[in-house]
Amino acid sequence: MNNQAYKSQYPTCPVTTSHEVKLNGVVKDPLLLTCRWPENTPPKAVVIFCHGLGAGGQDYAQLSTELAANGYFVVHPTFPDWIGAVAAAYPDLGIKLDANNRFAWLNAPKVREQMFKILHSPSYWMERTLIVRQLLNGLDAILTSTCGRPKQPIPTAIAGHSFGAYTAQLFAGAEIDVPNKGKRQYKDKRLSAAILLSAQGRDQQGLREGSWDQMTGPVLNVTGTLDGGAKGQDWHWKCEPYHQAPAGDKYLAVLDNADHYLGGMTPDDPNSGIPNQSQAVTQLSLAFLDAYLQNDLAAKLWLAAISDHIGDCKLLFEKK
Repeated sequence: MNNQAYKSQYPTCPVTTSHEVKLNGVVKDPLLLTCRWPENTPPKAVVIFCHGLGAGGQDYAQLSTELAANGYFVVHPTFPDWIGAVAAAYPDLGIKLDANNRFAWLNAPKVREQMFKILHSPSYWMERTLIVRQLLNGLDAILTSTCGRPKQPIPTAIAGHSFGAYTAQLFAGAEIDVPNKGKRQYKDKRLSAAILLSAQGRDQQGLREGSWDQMTGPVLNVTGTLDGGAKGQDWHWKCEPYHQAPAGDKYLAVLDNADHYLGGMTPDDPNSGIPNQSQAVTQLSLAFLDAYLQNDLAAKLWLAAISDHIGDCKLLFEKK
């Protein structure tokens, strides 16, 4: 059990948010990024956060803001599978964008069918990898145009939810089979750790037995007992990145009675938020980042002390 809330040793501070940061060189027009960073103090590390299917870079603000308030520069790209881009690409679907209900497409059968085709389309997988790679290449320029380039190099982690967790695990070392192209690896040594929130297991999107053999760095894998996959898989499938990866700085958290949205990481989630679950995700993420991007002993000890609860959130917790 761990009833003690995790508190970073880094003092919390106000957060600056910009939705207008530009990344050139990926698509015809500059890609707009959402970035958050601590005010008036240099960031201690960077977190690239990849959104899920249909979501966008402006989502996940709650988790992103908490990380930024604790010293992280958090950058959110928006990928071509966000619902606004899909609405423009497929006008015949008649998608009506609702700022107050970004996930309305889940209840529209034709739109839902197209979105799941996108999820299983290799061209969309690859587009995500191109954007993340370009973001990594342009990170110095992004920092310079926002909070200012740090005097010393700072570490970078990648995180993501759902389809974003798929993207994150590719950059953490998961190998996939791309139809008509064979095996592909996207591991990037510039990334020091990965957070996978509701990730994918075998037999989907090119993942298979042996895909995680080279995922050797620190990884936090989070799911819930009400979570599941796009093909009807249950939560056990969501744990496969942890179980299939080699031992060493790997963590698995399965939140009791948490669904795909893990307590509600953004107000736009289709299900009502459950604060004890979302707080557990935030504390796990922050402690993990402090442990492996800052080599913070207190964070590692906090993670080591978890057994079956974080505060009021019951969970299954494993480490190897």
